[in-house]
Amino acid sequence: MAEVRITRHALLWLFAAQLAVIAPHLPILPFWTALVWGLVALWYWKIYRGDWHFPGRAMTWGLSLIAVVGVAVEYRTALELEPQVALLVTAFILKLLELKTLRDHWLLLMLAYFLVACSFIFSTSIGAVVIALGQLIILLLAQQSLFRPQLAVRPMMRQTLRVFAQSIPLMLVLFVVFPRFGPLWSVPLPGESAKTGMSDSMAPGDVSRLSRSSELAFRASFDGPIPAQPDLYWRGLVLEHFDGRSWGRDRIFIRPPLNAGIERGGADPVRYEVILEHGVHDWLLAIAPAEIERRGAYQDTNYQWLTRSALSGRVRYEVVSYPGAPLTQANPYNLAKNRKLPQGYNPRMRALAADWEKLEEPAARVAAAERYFRSQPFVYTLEPPKLGTHSMDDFLFGSRRGFCEHYASSFVGLMRAAGVPARVVVGYQGGERNEAGNYLLVHQSDAHAWSEVWLEGQGWVRVDPTAWVAPDRIELGADVALAGEANFLADNLVSLRRFSGFTAIAQLRLLMDRVEYQWVRWIVNFDSERQWDILTRLFDNPDNRKLALLLLIALAFPLLLSALLTISWRRGHRQAPEVRLYERCCARLERCGIVRSRGEAPGDFACRVEREMPEWADWFHGVTAVFSRASYQPIGSEAFSQSLSELKRLEREGPTRRWSLKHLGRRRA
Repeated sequence: MAEVRITRHALLWLFAAQLAVIAPHLPILPFWTALVWGLVALWYWKIYRGDWHFPGRAMTWGLSLIAVVGVAVEYRTALELEPQVALLVTAFILKLLELKTLRDHWLLLMLAYFLVACSFIFSTSIGAVVIALGQLIILLLAQQSLFRPQLAVRPMMRQTLRVFAQSIPLMLVLFVVFPRFGPLWSVPLPGESAKTGMSDSMAPGDVSRLSRSSELAFRASFDGPIPAQPDLYWRGLVLEHFDGRSWGRDRIFIRPPLNAGIERGGADPVRYEVILEHGVHDWLLAIAPAEIERRGAYQDTNYQWLTRSALSGRVRYEVVSYPGAPLTQANPYNLAKNRKLPQGYNPRMRALAADWEKLEEPAARVAAAERYFRSQPFVYTLEPPKLGTHSMDDFLFGSRRGFCEHYASSFVGLMRAAGVPARVVVGYQGGERNEAGNYLLVHQSDAHAWSEVWLEGQGWVRVDPTAWVAPDRIELGADVALAGEANFLADNLVSLRRFSGFTAIAQLRLLMDRVEYQWVRWIVNFDSERQWDILTRLFDNPDNRKLALLLLIALAFPLLLSALLTISWRRGHRQAPEVRLYERCCARLERCGIVRSRGEAPGDFACRVEREMPEWADWFHGVTAVFSRASYQPIGSEAFSQSLSELKRLEREGPTRRWSLKHLGRRRA
């Protein structure tokens, strides 16, 4: 294809489109991406002006190889989504150095559309949609610039908004009626940058580190009243293996699904809906024991809900929980494993627990541990000192300063040393109430760790040592208990949660979150089940023929409406703007009794006005001159716009209706 000279404003719009598409991806891209784009854009600008030349084939291959090596060094893997998006963005940038033909220009624009779609893999919030709409507007303006010889922002913007308006009816109808198919192909899951919140292991400082974040973990909407704050223990994972430093899941013994169901024990059910925030999810959160209806999820004998394969994006599921019901699933191997401690660690803790082991009842040993925690000067803080090899000894008998993971870990260590089966549970505790929407916001800063002990006749009983040391954390929530800590929400310095003491700001933040929640609930999580519920309400018995007919109507009606909006029925809409303004001036003279003949040239009509109405001759000669000048100016040029403005001014200065009636009266007299 022969080279096509791209206009200057079309190239500038292409630069703007590239920048608008790349900027939202910068948080997951290498730090040097923006610098590379700036250098490449400058290089092509020099090529466009004729100062430099296009790079040779060897240079092009060399730059591509450097880009691939840079991405590989940055991410250390090519099997995750972030490095693949980074490679695509890098190719999108370097393709600018091969922009020679109109086909290359269109290829860059199509790649830009694809990158806009890629952004929804990482975020589906309202903010992401607003950014995407802005990107689409810039891309449509860049497309139109290819067909306009001069820069004309207003006409281009009007055309862009018209295209958007025509697409809205089709989009809405298709959103409701178009079948929700499963994915036709799979993509690699997002990597570590998309994995936030709890992990499947816990070391001192892991949970307290989450309290630095104000990010949302999930929302829970209840059918009835929201349970009290102390009852909101959101169970995540059970950690049973301790290596002397950190806790982890048991990788040797894979727990089977809980096929026998849960013992409700007369507990009242609590029904609610959970929507996990955007990310990669290997397990689900619920108030245990719980029943969850979701394909691919199962509850094991540790009463933790796991997924057979990782779920990506925002995940919605409905839950029925039975707070207070016993957790009775256990076996001899499980109980023996939860009494074990690694040898050679924490001798002082073992010595303390040896005295409690003499107590006959396990419940008495738990009570002895509670007395110890309440009697010693323990401090609940986000800034505990570092612990040594014997971490539990250092905490229990040294610093006595720690966060929830320190208390849960040391309590479980004491119980195991005293011969009581015990384990650590990680998840979230509490949440922020949004009373207007009757739902709960659980943030990463609500992350929590607690303990469970096995008591004969009762099963696994929850014991939270944090409640003995810092009862406000459980009764009032993390926001109140940690408000005075310097590191609380330290990772989000501009978070509105920092200003919760101001009522107006707190209400505004909750209002914004309610809008976001409704967006997530009804738009992002609009799946086939909800679609079928809507169609069932519209049609008593929707079958394939009705759905096919409805789909055809849905496709035909918006297209017909778009066609009607595109066609201009009024004659004025078919006229050029300078012709429309000139005819308005002629209409003012027509009210005075001077009618322009069909086919009469503007100059001839101006001469006739000079003979029959000399008082308006100068005015109409000016109208004719400006009209003639505007007719020969390029549409969209600055001179054309100035001529239109002059015609509008002259049209306003023409004969008024009152003057026309007075003049006609004199002529009749």
